[in-house]
Amino acid sequence: MNSLGPFGLLVIAVVVAALFVLVGAIPILLGRNLITGRPAWTHVKEWLLYPLIATLMIAAFEGSFFYAASKGIDEHTTVKWMNIILTAVFVFGFAVKKFWRFRKRRAFWAELGVLLVAHFVILQRLQWQKANYFWLMIVFGIPEMFVVFFLISLMFNPKVGPPSEDFPKQVRPPD
Repeated sequence: MNSLGPFGLLVIAVVVAALFVLVGAIPILLGRNLITGRPAWTHVKEWLLYPLIATLMIAAFEGSFFYAASKGIDEHTTVKWMNIILTAVFVFGFAVKKFWRFRKRRAFWAELGVLLVAHFVILQRLQWQKANYFWLMIVFGIPEMFVVFFLISLMFNPKVGPPSEDFPKQVRPPD
């Protein structure tokens, strides 16, 4: 009947869902901006980008799931690794966001790299009896995020650090 297969149908479903979100979200955003007195198109670029990012993430995870199934890799192993990767994105994404002002220091990236390797080594060695990996981000991710923040803040104090070099220097007017 169709030659798309399950992956093609899933991609079409995700794209249609993203379009439905945009059809509903954009008028609400525009209405909110008009009511609050902001320019109408404020933050619309970000709102358009979110469904695209979500669509690409879903397509990547589903693609890896179908690829692993075609190679004969166990479903539980595939889901476990997807959740380990998603937890790493959650934990280390927030860590990079919080300590972004230290991005030009090699020690920051070295410490983050060591913690990332430790994340994968520790979580891949855990023995799971069933595929209840959804809770991985909550059970391990949130405490791990506090540990990562604590360890990075031992080396870099987020409140006292150097000013970010992205902002222009303030020039004092002549007296």
